[in-house]
Amino acid sequence: MNKKKEKNVKAFNADIKNKGRYQYTNFKKYSAYIATKRQTDEIISFLKKYSGKSPTIVDVGCGDGTFTFEIYDLVKPKQIIGFDMAASAIQVANKNVKTNLRNNILFQIGDIYNADKLFKKNEFDIVIVRGVLHHLYRPQDAITSLCSLSKKIIVLEPNGYNPVLKIIEKISPYHRKHEEKSYYPPTLNTWFEQNGFTVKKQTFFSIVPYFCPEILARFLKTIEPFIERLPMIHLIACGTNIIYYERN
Repeated sequence: MNKKKEKNVKAFNADIKNKGRYQYTNFKKYSAYIATKRQTDEIISFLKKYSGKSPTIVDVGCGDGTFTFEIYDLVKPKQIIGFDMAASAIQVANKNVKTNLRNNILFQIGDIYNADKLFKKNEFDIVIVRGVLHHLYRPQDAITSLCSLSKKIIVLEPNGYNPVLKIIEKISPYHRKHEEKSYYPPTLNTWFEQNGFTVKKQTFFSIVPYFCPEILARFLKTIEPFIERLPMIHLIACGTNIIYYERN
């Protein structure tokens, strides 16, 4: 079995070195702000519906911690732990934890393929895997490892049905450098089902790309609700899907 490590970890560390944060968490860019905010809104909605009150959460592939902090502020979990393979990102995340929250928000370097060795079985009420799997060489191995951490998992991923997204992944320097390769939703679901999980809810949403001119982003945002309601069309037009899995 190929055990090589993802080259994109170096790319994410380089983003921190050059920009001080990940490119898509730079909210000075309107399109990045709009796209990621919508993703956060969907995740928060799922968390409030499925995680229970004051849950313990693990944020897989937390990066520079931007979205981990958002989750804490909006959900107020008992504790949230973020881990990532990019050491520079974890360093930034830890620097931003307020002193009075150091027992509630924790960040650590961790290998997604060994998540089952980082934490105890069923240690968390719920797992969040936001935009991570499409960067991996061995997503099935990662999923198997993650599935031991909780009976509940929320996964947010680029929509592998979207043909435009497939083209962007091939031609965009950013997407190529960060090794993005969206997977078909049924394939993702099958991988979780093989580990004893069932899809409880799946939603396709958002047509605003992370990196596009502001005028285009504003236009796409105005038509987004209409596109999301179109039967079948939304399956190929939307750029993101979110899935809630529960162990049988």
